[in-house]
Amino acid sequence: MKFLVTADEYPWPARSGYRQRLHWTVRALSGLGSVDLLVARDRPLAAAEDPPPEVGLGRSTVVTAGYATRSSLSRAARWLASGRPRRLVGQDWTQVRGVAQQWATAGYDLVWFAHTPTYLALADRFPVPHVVDLDNLESSMARHRRAGRDRLSSGRSVARHLASAGADLLDEWLWRRAEREIAARAAVTVVCSDLDRARLALPRVAVLPNGYELSTRAAGSPARPTPDGGVLLFIGPLTYEPNHDAVAWFAREALPLVRARRPDACFRVVGDHDADVVDGVGEIPGVKLTGEVPDVTAELAEASVVVVPLRFGGGTRIKVIEAFAHGVPVVSTTVGCEGLNVEDGRHVLLADDPPSLAAACLRLLEDEERRTALSAQAGDLWQRRYRWTVIAPTVGQIVETALARPGSPP
Repeated sequence: MKFLVTADEYPWPARSGYRQRLHWTVRALSGLGSVDLLVARDRPLAAAEDPPPEVGLGRSTVVTAGYATRSSLSRAARWLASGRPRRLVGQDWTQVRGVAQQWATAGYDLVWFAHTPTYLALADRFPVPHVVDLDNLESSMARHRRAGRDRLSSGRSVARHLASAGADLLDEWLWRRAEREIAARAAVTVVCSDLDRARLALPRVAVLPNGYELSTRAAGSPARPTPDGGVLLFIGPLTYEPNHDAVAWFAREALPLVRARRPDACFRVVGDHDADVVDGVGEIPGVKLTGEVPDVTAELAEASVVVVPLRFGGGTRIKVIEAFAHGVPVVSTTVGCEGLNVEDGRHVLLADDPPSLAAACLRLLEDEERRTALSAQAGDLWQRRYRWTVIAPTVGQIVETALARPGSPP
């Protein structure tokens, strides 16, 4: 068989959750046939690695589909006229469509679209069965953002607050309509949890869970002591809005409560960040912004607790599964663990306000036996359900279903 994968990120190095999911999808497909990869990024690719040897990749190319520079008023007018969600408006797909037109004669048996933008832009170029991976259910993410608007827009005028809330409500509805359109046209629509499948409530939806793979479990021993005040770790790019909000909220509201009892406690934030989005977080006592690192293993090995204080977002958090795999206990909001089959008090400690988050962190920092038990149960769950070697065969099942039940070509 011959497959084409389209994506909005190049998967290697596979540091982010999306890139890891894309890597394992391509790897699984390459075990079924030949795979080409067409990547359409909204900005030029700064750094890339060759695919690992176990991934049999045919041709691949990365094309820029950038956004035109426009005034805020012009962008808003174009969005309202488009009938599409905000993020899908304004990209220039001319070059990408040109490449797709050339590749359309390659005789693909199936095209796997890893995200909404490339599907809506390129699906009509490939009249073969389509699989569309909605690993972040954007309508759900928009709903979370809208529900948290009172928190996220503190300090704004009433008029700006109402305008933002109205725009978010419209965006949520537009995402929901786009998701329905995709599910109606694709042979199979893929989500990453049973919760997202229930939320989508549409036919021909399959679950491909997120996962994480390790060669060993050498890192993050839960039995080692917590030196000084302990290390609270967050992993994820601050250029992603849910991560930025989570870090700023935890650093400002929960960390001071932890440090009131453990003054040397440190909050390490590992991930790419731009100066204009940090917003003074790095100046908060106890916060250390490391930026992106080539390998997070060393950071996890030094961590006492991984914190996932997300207040909105989509999909499931690979950062949680990653911590499970490395044996580091997790404190998370309910949103941070949405879609994962975890139990509060058994695999994670859940808390949804700053005092509760701080109290959960302190419980683990001060109780080695508790850390050990929590990490052991979480590690068992990872071994059984969230290793990519366990999950990857699902890709083949999805392909088989799609080829047997193709959607109507666009």
